[in-house]
Amino acid sequence: MLSIFENIFTLPLSNPVLLFAVLLLIILFAPIIFTKLRIPYIVGLIAAGIIAGPNGLDIISRNSSIELFSTVGLLYIMFIAGVEVDINGFKRNKVKSIVFSLYSFTIPMALGVVVGIFLFGYGVATSVLLACMFASHTLLAYPIVSRYGVSKIRSVSMTVVATVIIDTLSLLTLAVVVGNHKGDLTLLHWVRFAFLILAFGVAVMFGLPMAARYFFKRNTDSIAQYIFVLAMMFLSAFFAQLIGMEGIIGAFLSGIALNRLIPSTSALMNRIDFVGNALFIPIFLISVGMLVDLRVLFTSLNAVGVALVMTGAAIAGKYIPAYLTQKTFKLKLVERTMIFGLSNAHAAATLAVVIVGRQIGLFDDNVLNGTIVMILATCIVSSFATEKAAQHIAAATKLSVDVERKNGRVLIPVSNPDTIERLVEFAIMIRSDSSNESLYAIYISDKQQVNKSQWEHGERILEKAAFSAAASDVALEMIHDADNNAARGIIKAVKENSITDVVLGLHQSSSFGDALFRMRLSTLLKGTSQTLFVAKLLHHANTIQRIVAIIPPHVEYEAGFAHWLYRLGNLHKQTNAKLIFYGNALTLEKINQLNRYNENAFKIQCVEFNQWPHFHTLADALKPDDLLVVIAARKAAVSYNPAMEKLHALLGKYFTANSILIIYPKQYVSDEDQVKFLSGGKWRA
Repeated sequence: MLSIFENIFTLPLSNPVLLFAVLLLIILFAPIIFTKLRIPYIVGLIAAGIIAGPNGLDIISRNSSIELFSTVGLLYIMFIAGVEVDINGFKRNKVKSIVFSLYSFTIPMALGVVVGIFLFGYGVATSVLLACMFASHTLLAYPIVSRYGVSKIRSVSMTVVATVIIDTLSLLTLAVVVGNHKGDLTLLHWVRFAFLILAFGVAVMFGLPMAARYFFKRNTDSIAQYIFVLAMMFLSAFFAQLIGMEGIIGAFLSGIALNRLIPSTSALMNRIDFVGNALFIPIFLISVGMLVDLRVLFTSLNAVGVALVMTGAAIAGKYIPAYLTQKTFKLKLVERTMIFGLSNAHAAATLAVVIVGRQIGLFDDNVLNGTIVMILATCIVSSFATEKAAQHIAAATKLSVDVERKNGRVLIPVSNPDTIERLVEFAIMIRSDSSNESLYAIYISDKQQVNKSQWEHGERILEKAAFSAAASDVALEMIHDADNNAARGIIKAVKENSITDVVLGLHQSSSFGDALFRMRLSTLLKGTSQTLFVAKLLHHANTIQRIVAIIPPHVEYEAGFAHWLYRLGNLHKQTNAKLIFYGNALTLEKINQLNRYNENAFKIQCVEFNQWPHFHTLADALKPDDLLVVIAARKAAVSYNPAMEKLHALLGKYFTANSILIIYPKQYVSDEDQVKFLSGGKWRA
């Protein structure tokens, strides 16, 4: 019996169950302990890896299991970074990203060559390889950015994109040095390599979105969608390695390719974040700590000197580009801190370079030991700088949201189990970027026929709505009432709960011309003045490629003009779908004017269209993945047109292949935001 216990508890741990339990305990308690010491949790996990790893207490060895989880964690970081990149923001800031990439590659390369030749006395090849380590960096602190919800700001987008550019250039430089050392550089080699990179890029950026859209349309199961996304990430990483690139580049490109299909508020994105941040990424951080051997600092003064010089050069090589980028584009100081923090950590690509350099005999033990110290120091500096910047930006963003936007309340009447998931998904996407807006679901039981069984049926419907919202980490309040008239029950809930928006669904097999639906809609329009969204969603919102909005004349004079435009902008940002407005010149100018007042302006396309009652002429121009949005109006509203009485018939006749959204703007002026807009002030929706 004693020998059994000795085998189990022999260090390092070999029992897989106990080993995994210890890892989970480290992931659980290390961040708690270090956070209380005001140390970023990422540093806590790295420190835990140092203590528990082979160079510390030797509780955990860096075996194949740890290597596997570590590799998955690194790929996960790059994939999430690609998925969370603000594509529209990158397009607006692509010049800044490219300039920063050039700064952040050339300056560390120059420093590395100078240090290698003049301080360490190395040859040109060794010095260039050393410079590659200074130039490359790892988005080790990216989970901090995600945790604070500031992943879409421009400084983060710039750094994320620059990371891939810089690491690609660094690894290409590595390939050149190694090829030259081995004598493998030929014209045929580079032609073949360029062709493979081009083919890989086309396959990932164009083929992957097509395959994903096809899969998502035919498989609505959330688990199947998650497994598909995970498989695509690993396949992209594998094929990147197959053609001679690093897997992290493939993972990032797959994230970019799937960016438009994985909205940030979707249940799928929530699952991706949860699994990565709960398991794979923490184990990667622990494994980084396991590489660190602090004993190298005490081996010799020469080793200490090399480690200090390498660390200083690596930090300076990333601070100078961040400083120059800030001055070049007049960015805020906190943006400089964010850029420096995210780009300062050296881990994955740096390790690849030093291992290859050691294998071909260009690096000695001093460089190897100095690299380990450099990784530890830069990871700590990166974590502190990123946490400081993220806290400042998150606090400023929250203050801006609290001051500029009043809390909204979105109500979803539910009755059909088949439409619940898509309606909840849509309601979440149109909410503001802040989490202050409340989500409600209501089920109205027939007061005359209600019994225990029917009441329980309503409870199950509401629970399904709450479950769908919870999958996106959004709280939903359930309202169950009984009334002889369902529309009247909804109107009562709107007034009692100060609802600002109502999302009404229509089953894909139903028609806008259904008598019962028309009657309920008419009652709701008469009994409420809030913004009303009527949605017939054939597919999940993540498959939308274009949002085509048909705008009637004079809609710019409606009290709810800014509000519904803001909601549509949120949907555009979540889906990354193209947003196209069809309307007369004056209305389109007001939309552009309103968009310019918005700090986070979204990219739109305006097409002059002066035949609003005959918008069915656009039917042939629409594609199955387009969402048709029609702005309607209540009777007596400024933009009301008698032709709107035939709206439902036109939609049912000409647009059966499309998802459709009808928006009825709110009909009252009750806050200073609309007054400011009408007087030419800043848009605050």
